[in-house]
Amino acid sequence: MEIGKTYIVKKNIFKCRVGQIFTLKRCGYQAYYGEYNFVFTDMENKNICVVLRGDNKEDMKIYRCLDEYFEKLDDNTNL
Repeated sequence: MEIGKTYIVKKNIFKCRVGQIFTLKRCGYQAYYGEYNFVFTDMENKNICVVLRGDNKEDMKIYRCLDEYFEKLDDNTNL
């Protein structure tokens, strides 16, 4: 996933529902905590923060398959 790109939700995950559109504002890895962090903003400029823990099997299953949950929209897509 790329910062600044827009994605549509393909499968319900966390507080995100199918069909919602989000822009990835920030993402990163905090080595001390072993967490992958994502900050999305929706069409109303509300932030949604997602934390996936590296020591949690379910979280890592999601992290490895993010493309199952989010699809990048074309830069030419009219919203």
